[in-house]
Amino acid sequence: MERQETPKLNQITDHVYWLSPDETTDRPVLGVVSGEHSTLIVDAGNSPAHAQLLLGELTRIKVAPPRFLVLTHWHWDHVFGAHTFALPTLASIQTRRIVEEMAQLDWSDEAIDRRVEEGFEIEFCRDNMKAELPDRSQLILKAPEIGYSSLLELDLGGVICDLVPVGGDHASDSSIVYVREDKVMFLGDCLSEDLYSGPPSFTTRKLYPLLDQLLSFDADFYLEGHAPEPMTRGQMVELATLFKRIGREVERSGPEREAILSALRTGMDEALDDETLEIVDSYLAGLRKP
Repeated sequence: MERQETPKLNQITDHVYWLSPDETTDRPVLGVVSGEHSTLIVDAGNSPAHAQLLLGELTRIKVAPPRFLVLTHWHWDHVFGAHTFALPTLASIQTRRIVEEMAQLDWSDEAIDRRVEEGFEIEFCRDNMKAELPDRSQLILKAPEIGYSSLLELDLGGVICDLVPVGGDHASDSSIVYVREDKVMFLGDCLSEDLYSGPPSFTTRKLYPLLDQLLSFDADFYLEGHAPEPMTRGQMVELATLFKRIGREVERSGPEREAILSALRTGMDEALDDETLEIVDSYLAGLRKP
């Protein structure tokens, strides 16, 4: 598997940087928020090598020393690099509990194959783990030392970050990181589908309040965990509007896919795009969940 061109650290505002994702082995966005006396790392990456890539990039820019690491949720691609940073680590209490349990697991090929067969892991994650980190015999999973159950304010020196549990379909332990002075929000994967309960799925019950909560912050830019570019606020509003429009049609028509698509086509001069169709199918999968 050929690695994409090595990503560089991008600067989006005075205090906020981000390392581009890499689809080759499902490496997510990693964030850097730098204040006068401390720097916060957002997410740990999917391996020690991924973490080292970010640490290497930090040597190219003038920022305060890294003092803290925050994990947005428990999924392997966001936590496997935590031990490499050797920093005090923060996460929601639920994330901390899950990573503590993960640290007790066997991560050999045989063990993760068995967990896929038993339904506790999914093939996509298993395959990318093996590609990113073929030898996991030396893998050390570091659980967060600091857990929070509501908004936690972190002062980096002239820059305040709000660490906020928000939940969602993708992972019930999801948090976002909002950088007040720069009006930037790291979303992690909170806007993604649930991948562990059958086909990818959304539910209006979880997605609607999440969208409202995210838009309640005065953010100009939103960084999703696997998106190649930040979203502007205008793009975020458009996405929320699309999610809610499709959700209303699903609530009105129930499992009747063609009725939903017909309603969505009303007043349109062009075919529904792939994103819309994927959201429809994810909502329908959510209706079928127990």
